[in-house]
Amino acid sequence: MATLVVLQGPDKGKTFAIADECACIGRANGEVPLNDQTVSRRHADLRLVAGAWTITDLNSANGTYVNGVRVETPVRLTRGDQIRLGSSLLVYTGSERGEQLSGASIPRDMVTLDAGAGTIDASIMASVPSSDDSLVLAAPETAYAVKAWKVIRELSDVTGNLLPLDRLLTRVMDIIFEEVAVDRGVLLLRSTETGRLTPEVVRFRNRPVGGDRDSNTIIASQTVINHVLESNTGVLCSNIVSDQRFGSEKSAQNIGMRSVICAPIVARESVLGVVHLDCPVTRHTYTEPELKLITAIGHQTGLAIENARLVQAHLRQERLAAAGEAVAYLSHYIRNILQGMRGGADILRRGLERQDLKHATQGWHVLERNLDRTYNLVLNMLAFSKPREPHFELLSVNQIVAEVIELVQKQADDVKVVLLADLADDVPPIPIDHDGLHQVILNLVTNAIDAVQASPGVVNVRTLFDSHRREVHITVKDNGPGIPRQQRDKIFEPFHSTKGHGGTGLGLPVARKIVREMHGRLNLVDNTDGGAEFRVRLAAAQPVTPSPADTHGPADS
Repeated sequence: MATLVVLQGPDKGKTFAIADECACIGRANGEVPLNDQTVSRRHADLRLVAGAWTITDLNSANGTYVNGVRVETPVRLTRGDQIRLGSSLLVYTGSERGEQLSGASIPRDMVTLDAGAGTIDASIMASVPSSDDSLVLAAPETAYAVKAWKVIRELSDVTGNLLPLDRLLTRVMDIIFEEVAVDRGVLLLRSTETGRLTPEVVRFRNRPVGGDRDSNTIIASQTVINHVLESNTGVLCSNIVSDQRFGSEKSAQNIGMRSVICAPIVARESVLGVVHLDCPVTRHTYTEPELKLITAIGHQTGLAIENARLVQAHLRQERLAAAGEAVAYLSHYIRNILQGMRGGADILRRGLERQDLKHATQGWHVLERNLDRTYNLVLNMLAFSKPREPHFELLSVNQIVAEVIELVQKQADDVKVVLLADLADDVPPIPIDHDGLHQVILNLVTNAIDAVQASPGVVNVRTLFDSHRREVHITVKDNGPGIPRQQRDKIFEPFHSTKGHGGTGLGLPVARKIVREMHGRLNLVDNTDGGAEFRVRLAAAQPVTPSPADTHGPADS
């Protein structure tokens, strides 16, 4: 049974379980019906071929894509593949016939390491050192050579993608089950704290539905695993699991004789864990070439795990460094605000003590300005720290610009900056997020006032409608000293400020982030006449979903 989960589109959240060996995906049609007008009536075909699910495009108008690549011929699906059909995105979560458990979802008694209690008899048939350079390079047969190189290439792709540990181990198990005859597989890793082996991924190709506990438990020989860990070698052996229900009968079917491969997961001579695979001898008996292949997989997996851990450690260090840098920048800015508030409070207190209203009013203005700075700082930190979903409404850009100018007019008057508004009459209402655009314009205008307050200056805020591009432009320009050319590549970096301790370095990064969330652009205009000029470009209309007539093929497609 294949399972598809809808991640995006009208059917978001739905899960489709396919019980038959063939299923059609289509618009309100077939075994996987989607309520997506961009999907054809018969869009794609899912089919079980040789134990694996494949997807085929049925000449749909908009095409079928697997992991971003258009499907031209049948594509074999693996767990986690993303399937794009029109505006719907589905993920293939695997086949329930091959159930997988990982991490905390693995029952504690599902994997048992037998320590000589008499329930298992294991004999090692062959072994190969993990450090053997000829594990894959010296392939004895052409068919095996092709399979070995394919596996190593796929493992190299996995290693290069630097996946999180759980996804990395899942993908390794996918590759093993795709290329090797495996009935049950376990990846066990040593705990970095206790050194004990813990199952991280358990996979069954055909787990018995409603089976008893014994049929759903993997029993591995502790003796074999210890030998693999201590000698750093992969081993090929046979396990005979005793079952008292069959008395003295010794047929392979009754006493559960299984062919087993156990290989170390190695990174730079350090054994991180083991790969344990088994299969009934009545179905398949492992060979030495397969032992070499699994041992090579264990070696590559160990390197990938070590790389993943190093990357995670490096990311943790970078996060700590970034947090320290952010705290340092913000602490300087907050200290300046507090110093301003303390100074304003002193002036206010002295004015009240002397009953000098003019003196008290002066102190209150200082307090008020610093309260505004604190409010703007908190807004920017909230906007920068987390993604925000824009709330689009059909609004007038000119009205939002006018609101911002009215808000900062007193701040501009205090530093003798002239605020000019040149708002075009033909600017139409457009779908925008009011609070987001208000904060963008406020950040740009406040920056412009700060840039020219050292001398009498002018800040000009303009709007215009580009009918050819169907865009609304908002421009904020000042006649200050401008931005040095060597600083222009850094102005949108977080915590990079040209104001010294007078700025947080969040205003412009936050403004660009919000504009991008509204599917717009914010750029620094290259000015030849001095000053700084920033331009916001917003689409006059959001993209419209195509109509059904434009998105599906003929009636029988």
